[in-house]
Amino acid sequence: MRPQSETHFQSKLHVPSNKIPDGMTYAWVRESTLNEPDPDNMTDRMVKGWQPVPAARHPEMVPPPLPGYEGMEVTVIRRGGLILCEKSEEEVKWARQNRDEENLQMLQDVAWTGQADPNLPRIDGHHGR
Repeated sequence: MRPQSETHFQSKLHVPSNKIPDGMTYAWVRESTLNEPDPDNMTDRMVKGWQPVPAARHPEMVPPPLPGYEGMEVTVIRRGGLILCEKSEEEVKWARQNRDEENLQMLQDVAWTGQADPNLPRIDGHHGR
């Protein structure tokens, strides 16, 4: 029996953790979908503190220029309609806590409105009937 070859798939979006600066978080942010620009999404993320990772920081992640584009300066890292962005770990943690608190409040509000309905789940863990 022939031994199976081991293959390791590495996504084109993978960023090795040792490449991410201490105290920072990386995320891919949508810039376009099917070549249709979505500047509102990118603007929204930047307003929320995400900034493009400078291409100069990771030149190994910048593909060679396409024919006809030689000499154009590459300032961000792009992959399939996404731009690699960064934000401090502290800001990400704070934003997640705020989101979780808002979600819990929403669930509590919904649970309160349905307390009389025995078919709806309750936030206090009681499961109705």
